[in-house]
Amino acid sequence: MADASPPTGLRTAYAVDPIGIGEREPTLRWRAPADRRGASQTGFRVLVATSPDRLTPDRADVWDTGKRLSERPAVRYDGPALDAGEAYHWTVRVWDDREEASAWSEPASFETALFDEDDWAASWIRRPTDGFERGEFSYVRREFELDGEVERARAYVSASHQYALSVNGEAVDRGQSFSYPDFQYYKTVALDDALSAGDNAVGALYNWNGEGQGRPEAEPGFIAQLVVEFADGRERVITTDGEWQTRPAEWVSAPLRNEEIAEPVETIDGRVAPRGWDEAGFDDAAWEPAEVVGAHPTDPWERLVAQDRERVRHRVDPESVERVDDDTYVVDFGKVYAGVPNVRFENGNDGHRVNLLAGYRLTADGRVDDTEGTQWTDMRYEYLQREGAQTFRPFNYLGIRYLQIEDPGEALDADQISLVATHNEVPDANAGTFECDDETVEAVFELARHSALYGSQEQFVDTPTREKGQFLADAFNVSAVTTRAFRERRLSRQAIREFLRSHYRYWAPEGRFNAVYPNGDGKRDIPDFTVTFPQWLHEYYRESDDRATLERAYPAVRAVADYVVEHVDDETGLVANLSGGEGGPYHEGIVDWPPEMRYGYDRDWPARTTVNVLCANALARAADIAAELDRPDAERAYYDENRAAIETGIDDHLRDGDRYVDGADPSAGDDQIGEDEVSDALPASDHSSQHANALPLATGLVPDERVDDVAERVAAGGMRMGPMMVRWLLDALDRTDRPATMVDLVTDADADGWANILDVGGTFTWETWHCRTLEPADERHNRSESHAMGATVLTSIQRTLLGVRVTSPGAGTLEIAPPADGLDEASGRVPTERGPVAVDWERDGDAFALDVTVPWNATATVVLPGERQPDAVTEGETPLLRVDGPVADLPEGIESVELGEDGVAVEVGAGSYSFERRG
Repeated sequence: MADASPPTGLRTAYAVDPIGIGEREPTLRWRAPADRRGASQTGFRVLVATSPDRLTPDRADVWDTGKRLSERPAVRYDGPALDAGEAYHWTVRVWDDREEASAWSEPASFETALFDEDDWAASWIRRPTDGFERGEFSYVRREFELDGEVERARAYVSASHQYALSVNGEAVDRGQSFSYPDFQYYKTVALDDALSAGDNAVGALYNWNGEGQGRPEAEPGFIAQLVVEFADGRERVITTDGEWQTRPAEWVSAPLRNEEIAEPVETIDGRVAPRGWDEAGFDDAAWEPAEVVGAHPTDPWERLVAQDRERVRHRVDPESVERVDDDTYVVDFGKVYAGVPNVRFENGNDGHRVNLLAGYRLTADGRVDDTEGTQWTDMRYEYLQREGAQTFRPFNYLGIRYLQIEDPGEALDADQISLVATHNEVPDANAGTFECDDETVEAVFELARHSALYGSQEQFVDTPTREKGQFLADAFNVSAVTTRAFRERRLSRQAIREFLRSHYRYWAPEGRFNAVYPNGDGKRDIPDFTVTFPQWLHEYYRESDDRATLERAYPAVRAVADYVVEHVDDETGLVANLSGGEGGPYHEGIVDWPPEMRYGYDRDWPARTTVNVLCANALARAADIAAELDRPDAERAYYDENRAAIETGIDDHLRDGDRYVDGADPSAGDDQIGEDEVSDALPASDHSSQHANALPLATGLVPDERVDDVAERVAAGGMRMGPMMVRWLLDALDRTDRPATMVDLVTDADADGWANILDVGGTFTWETWHCRTLEPADERHNRSESHAMGATVLTSIQRTLLGVRVTSPGAGTLEIAPPADGLDEASGRVPTERGPVAVDWERDGDAFALDVTVPWNATATVVLPGERQPDAVTEGETPLLRVDGPVADLPEGIESVELGEDGVAVEVGAGSYSFERRG
C-alpha cells in the first residue's frame, strides 16, 4: 500500500491540534483507514518540526523517531526538550502487516504551555478591599496599543476561583478547574482573531466564593500573561500588574444557595453594570488601580499548572413557555441540564425587580417547585433592570429544567429565553449509540448518556446543584461512561491525577485517598472509595492506553495495597476495621449511599463483606497494573498472595452455603469452621444483602459450583442496590450470563431503577431510587435528581446487550458476543482508541445474523450465540462452518472458527463482516 491510506485522526495528549499542553513528553496518537480486512500496523515513523514545511525526513528539526517496530498506534515524545509556549507540527507514516508503507499523514500540531515559574512575568492582582467577602465578583481591565499585524497571540490566564475573559467586546473564554492555590490551574487561550493592530482592550470578570464543596478556600485573585507575536517577527508580552484597573461587579451581596457550595444566590443590579467595559476607549476614570499581590509565585499561589481540557457551552431553547398568571411565566427546557438561564428584556424599566426561580419539578398549579428535587438548594435569582434593552445571565451554573420568571415588566416570547448549557468538551457526545427492540432500554441508554454528559463540568461533579464537588466514587462511575460513550480521556485523566494528589497531600504513606478532591474541608476519606481507585485506574487504562498515567499512579496503587494488607486479620484472612471515614457515617466502609440505598445492610461487624470483596479486588487490579508495567515478580506475588488470603477468608467466614452474609467478627476466633456454613465460633450477621452477594459474583470470587445458586439469589432480589453501587449488580448479571434478568431490571417501571425515573418524568439519573417506601417515609424525600453516578447502566448495555467488550489496552483486542436472550435485536456503535466498533445483530427463531465492523489495527473474538451445533455458519455468502466442521479455506480477515459452549467463536481482524448462523 505504498503512498496510500495515510494515517488520520492525529491527536496529541488526546486532543486535535491542542494549545497549552502542559506535558513535556506528550503522547502522539493516530489511526489509519483499513483498506483491506485484517490490516494492522507493524511499525511507524514520526517527524516533529517547528513548521509544517520542515516535516520531511531530511528537514525535521525537532524529532525523527526513525522506523520503530510496534503495533501500538501511539508514541510518547522522547526527543529534545520542548520549549515552553511554542508551536510544533508533526506527521506520521505506518507500515502494515505486509511491510508496505503508507503515505505521510496530513500535518497535525500542538502548542506547549508555560512549564516553569521562570516562564511567568505576570503578577497576581485583585480589587483592593478591607476584607474578602464570600461570593464577591470583580472586574479587571487593561487597554494597550499594538503597532503591527498580529501573527499569533496567546493569553495564559487563571483566577481564584473562576473568570470570564473578554477581549475587545467579545467573551473569549471561561475558566478554569478548581484546585488548591499551591497547584492552581491556568488555561491557554488563543487570541489570534481577537486582537488586531491599533487600540485593544482585555479584561475579566472574576469570582471568589470562599471554601465549599469542590472549592478550596484560597483568596481572590487574577493573573494573565498575553504574548503577542507580530508578522514581522517581533514579540510583545503584556502582563497583569499595577496598570490594570478594577471595580466591583453588579452582583449584590446575597445568602449562599446552600450549606455545601460556596455560591451566593445571584442578585444582579443591571443599573450599575459597566457597559462597554471590555472595549477600547471605555472611560474607566472612576475605577481604581488593581492591588498587586505579588509576582508569580506569591503567597498563596505557589504553582501554576496547565489545564489542557475545556468546558463548552451551547444554547438550549425552551420546549414550552407558559403564562401561568398575568405576570408569571414558566419555561420548560425539556430536560434537566447544567447551565445558566438567559433572558433578554426588550424594554427594561430602571430599578424594576424581576424574580426568577429555577427548579426540577412543577407544583400542582403549574409553578416551579422551590424544594422538590433541589435538595433544599435556594435556586432563586434576582435582577434589577436598567432602562432599555438588556440581557440577564448569571455566572454560575445549576441543574435546571424549569425557570419561573415573575413580573418581567413586558410580554416575553420564547425567543427571548434560553439556557446556556455547559459540559466538559468531548470528541463526540453521540459517539456511542444503541438501538434495540425494547423502547425502554433505548430510553434508559439515552437517560444515562445525557446524565453523564452534563455531570461532567470543570470536574466530575456530584451534582450540578447542591454539591459540585468531585467525589471519587462518583467520578469512577461517570468516567466509566464518558470514556466509553464519548471517547472522553482528558477529564478522566485530570480526575485520576487529582485524586493521586489527594493521596500525597493528605494520606501518604497511609495509602488512602480523599473521598472528595479538591475540597474546602480538607482531609476526608471513605475506605470503600480508596480501595476502588485501582479498579478505576485499570479500567481507564484499558480504554485509553494512557501508560503515562498508569506509571504515575503505580506508587499510590502500591500504597493502597499496603493499606489493605495492614488491616488483614492473620487468623481469618479477613479485612477488619478498615480505618477511614472516622467519626461519621462512612466509618470503616460506606457500603452504599445515601443510607437508605443500603437496603438494610448490616454494618455492625468489623469485617464487612463489601469491604473485603473490594479489598481483594484492589489487590487483583494492583497485580494487573504491575504486570502491565512489567514490575518485579516479587511485587506481583505480594499482591496475589494477599489477595488469595482475603478470598479464602471471604469463602470460609462470609459465605454460608449459597449466600454471603453482610459481615463477621474475626476477633471471636477461628475454631471448627464448616465447609459450607459460617462457624458458630465466628459470630456473623444473619442478614444476606444483595450487596454482599452481587460483589463476589461481579469480581469472580464465588466458587464455580456455587455461582448459579448465588446468581439466582441476586437476580431474585430485583433492585436492592443504589445508583452508586448498581454497576456491581449489573456486572454480576453480566458475568453470570443473565442478559434477560438485566433487561427486566432495566425496564421494570414499577420497581426501583431507571425505568421508574423515566416513568415519573425524570430526565437525569438520580442520587437514590424513589419508588418504594422505606421507613421513615421521608428518607428519600428531596434527594438529588441530577446525579450522574447512576449512569453506569450505559456501559452495561454496551457490554451485555450490544455485546462489545474491550479486552486489552487501547482496544487492541475486543470481544463481540451478543446475548443469547433478553432482546431479539440490537445495533449500536462503541467508540474506542482504534476507532468505532459497529454492531448490528438480530435473532429470528434458530437463526442469528450479525454485522460487525472491527476498527483498524484491532482483532476481535466474535461469538454467534447458541447452545447446539448449527446447521451452518456463513460470512456473506461464504461458508465458515458446516455440520461436519469448519471449512478449510477461510475468507480474508478471518483467522479461525470454533464451536464452543456459548456459541460459534470466530477470530477476525480489522474490517466489516456479515455473519449468519442457521439452525
